[in-house]
Amino acid sequence: MRLRTLRIWKRLKPLWLLLIGWTICSGVILFLLGYSLFDVRGGLPKVEAASSQTIEASDVKAIEIYAEGATVEVASSYDIRKIKVQLYGPGYVNQRATWQLDDDGRLTLRLDRYPITANAYGSRYEDELTMRILMPKRSYDEIAISGDRMNAAFYQCKGKQLSADVAYGSIYVYKADLQKADLFSNTSDIDIQRSRIHYLNIENQAGDTTLLDNTLRYWSYTSKSGDLDALAGKINGIWELSSQRGDIHIGTKKWHTNLLLDLHTDAGTITASSKKKPWKETIPDALTQHDLLLLEGRGENMLLVETQEGNIVLDTVKFTE
Repeated sequence: MRLRTLRIWKRLKPLWLLLIGWTICSGVILFLLGYSLFDVRGGLPKVEAASSQTIEASDVKAIEIYAEGATVEVASSYDIRKIKVQLYGPGYVNQRATWQLDDDGRLTLRLDRYPITANAYGSRYEDELTMRILMPKRSYDEIAISGDRMNAAFYQCKGKQLSADVAYGSIYVYKADLQKADLFSNTSDIDIQRSRIHYLNIENQAGDTTLLDNTLRYWSYTSKSGDLDALAGKINGIWELSSQRGDIHIGTKKWHTNLLLDLHTDAGTITASSKKKPWKETIPDALTQHDLLLLEGRGENMLLVETQEGNIVLDTVKFTE
């Protein structure tokens, strides 16, 4: 019997080796295909750059960006070995990005001529130029961007600190992994999606703020008249949200059984509901027009919301993760 088995194995050995090799190759191809589809250039589409510069990245620990009147895309990816700075779009008129790397590893990037003065059409406030910065995917001490008017977008960035100060325009953060993020704005729209941030601080005076499917440990939000719309799987950590006249909406898929709700508005109204137990029964009894104070479990997770004239809405929602 054993001899017969050995003979069969000897005859079929090439076929078995072929099947094993095919399985390994298929796995590698699927991995590379997924890698190329989702991580190349940080998930950004390929563009025809009018200007392209390459910077050695081995000594870079922090990146600081200054721009005006343009869109700035900052993306991190495993397929990038050196920092690439690309300029593209109809607003390009012989601009270049100037850069300087100090002894502490801080790289400073600037547009040498802003589109506000270089735009061939003389349009002062149209975003027709994009500066794209592609970086190797690793943790940076800080990624910072500032400008009075711009659209700033961050894709798959990782680091200890992300700082964005944009007076007018927008701030977009997608799939970031950050210890801390400070986002400041006058009237910009701020959008954060599917990111993991240990400490998040948002000060958006009159712009609208949107959060979708993020993991936050501590979140501080302040606004004068901008609205807030935050959708999450469930509330983890401590969220302290305040607004003068803006509305605040918090929607969750699940309700934590170890949660403190403390909601108050001076002149607005509070609307709160849940389809999940035990909140389905306890929320109506604890809710008044201007207040909701409710504790489930030890209250280690907290939702603390306060407005002067804004409305507060708390409910359960569905969204695709």
